[in-house]
Amino acid sequence: MRFMGNDTTEQDFKLILYDSSGSLLVGGRNVIYNLSVSDLQEQTRVVWHPNTGHKKSCMMKGGTENSCQNYVRILMETSPGHFLICGTNAYNPMCREFRLANGVLEQEKEFPGRGLCPFDPAHNSTAVFADDQLYVATIADFAGLEPLIYRNPLRTEQYDLATLNYPNFVSSFALGDFVYFFFREIAVEYLNCGKTLYSRVARVCRHDKGGPHKFRNKWTSYLKSRLNCSVSGDFPFYFNEIQAVTDPVEGRYGGHATTLVYGIFTTPENSIPGSAICAFTFQDIMDTFEGPFKGQASVHANWLPVQSTKVPEPRPGQCVKDSSTLPDVTLNFIKSHSLMDEAVPAFFGQPVMISTSFRYSGRFTAITVDPQVRTATKKAYDVLFIGTDDGKVIKAINTKSADSYQEVEPFIIEEISVFPSHVAVTVLRVLRPRGKSPRLLVGSHSRIYTVALARCYKDKIMSCSECVALQDPYCSWYKDIHKCQLTTQDKESIQNVSEGVHSDCGKPEIKTKKPSASVDKWDTTGSPPTDYGHAGNGDHNLPSTTSVPLQFTAETLAIAVASATIGALILGFITGFFCGKKCNKDEDNQLYADTDYEYFDQRQNPNSGQAGEFGAMAVMNTGCVQYPASQPDAPPHFHPPPNKLSEPSH
Repeated sequence: MRFMGNDTTEQDFKLILYDSSGSLLVGGRNVIYNLSVSDLQEQTRVVWHPNTGHKKSCMMKGGTENSCQNYVRILMETSPGHFLICGTNAYNPMCREFRLANGVLEQEKEFPGRGLCPFDPAHNSTAVFADDQLYVATIADFAGLEPLIYRNPLRTEQYDLATLNYPNFVSSFALGDFVYFFFREIAVEYLNCGKTLYSRVARVCRHDKGGPHKFRNKWTSYLKSRLNCSVSGDFPFYFNEIQAVTDPVEGRYGGHATTLVYGIFTTPENSIPGSAICAFTFQDIMDTFEGPFKGQASVHANWLPVQSTKVPEPRPGQCVKDSSTLPDVTLNFIKSHSLMDEAVPAFFGQPVMISTSFRYSGRFTAITVDPQVRTATKKAYDVLFIGTDDGKVIKAINTKSADSYQEVEPFIIEEISVFPSHVAVTVLRVLRPRGKSPRLLVGSHSRIYTVALARCYKDKIMSCSECVALQDPYCSWYKDIHKCQLTTQDKESIQNVSEGVHSDCGKPEIKTKKPSASVDKWDTTGSPPTDYGHAGNGDHNLPSTTSVPLQFTAETLAIAVASATIGALILGFITGFFCGKKCNKDEDNQLYADTDYEYFDQRQNPNSGQAGEFGAMAVMNTGCVQYPASQPDAPPHFHPPPNKLSEPSH
């Protein structure tokens, strides 16, 4: 199923909301679509153009015809059937409240959206509605110089680079006592060494009321930490730029129950193209916020951990019953020390999946997860759906996650070419409409498709071993009907997601791990495969069906090598002995000895014309041990040899 919107102009679909009534609201350029989730057919639409005055003012300030439109950037369901929608409105943000009645959006209220919606459609923003209040991370001015995290009437510090330094906001959600924001920004702690971007997670307390006096409109609980998505080693390789984050996922991983999020991280655009998927637990995030603060003694000093003795009480950044009673010393500290020293480590100890290549296409752009999909063996796996900038959707799992939270073995189940190669995937959602099979919504800036979550290839999979080799939690082999179908818990089936082989399929086959270069056995596009780094066994040269037979056993090879080595040593010794006898080395040595003695004598004789202030020179090639002529018994002094390109030194 697909929805194309308006074919004549770029629609700029960024926000897609699946509301409680089953409608699918899509915010675009100058329009809000109300689609049927069952078939993606348009039911109604709301056209929302900027008025003539706002558009003319935008053009006079240097805006283009394309940018001086109304791009929807806030799309929230505030209560069942009620929505808050905000747009850029030709660089003059406006918000409207709507009510959905009989499939029609009816406007109830309109008000200015400054501080809630960005001016520039190119600026990223995020919002979450919690406790009947709107939390927003956006850009609050025309020039794009005032980023803020806002909830009426509280906001972050204005024009403070230590708080927010040219951020790109990615995602936000409420969990527990806090609201979390994910973004990337210029790392202020790295500015003394250069310029780079770091990924951050920030939090504010949901019960924050602001501080007393001059702090009454400021957050008292704002803190941020770095997210560390890297390949470990003596010199770690970092994926520093966060691009997308899933909603929180609750699950069990190797018997360890936790809540985590998956995120997409990339390398900078001017470096080797690379993308990675990293998972982070909220327990690890909370631990960093309870750790040491990071600060600098002066403007030009390095950023270092703040000593615990310098942290005031009560501890800054914590949730308190009444933040307006906090002392000024605590609020002044948090104003200049919002950054934590420790970075949040990746769950599993490493990225869940890595993609690197020398091509600039294939970067990860969007992600969603179908959490804890149960298999026929009662295990549960998170199924990841990953969008790329060349129109593909990758379906993958960590085959070790059900048995361990310290190991990673990613497996790409399939790669689906959804859009043309020049169209990037920007939105992914798992839809579960009532009475319908769940589907995956795939969105770009101009089109929306839905595809099935599971494709068990009933017409292509003809044997038990082939079905099990899919390693798809959704698919199992049913012996009674000899078919590969969706896994159900009420019927006995054959499945092995972690290994891809099963003894009940007959004689066990020697399974060659699908190399990461061949990510989709069923790709029908004919396009070259993408290199997905750690997503397989790392063999990018051999296809999955190629195997190299063994010619020798290990014992035979070891004996052959040892025998050849010993024979070569004996032959070399005999040859050297007889050559030495024949060449009369004693006479040669005497000749060189006379020459050395003559040179030595010249250095000792001050009348030889080669006299210097030093005596004998014992070593010429790497350094000199010299004796002063006036002090023959003095201890030697070592001097390095003179530069061959310069005059001799004495």
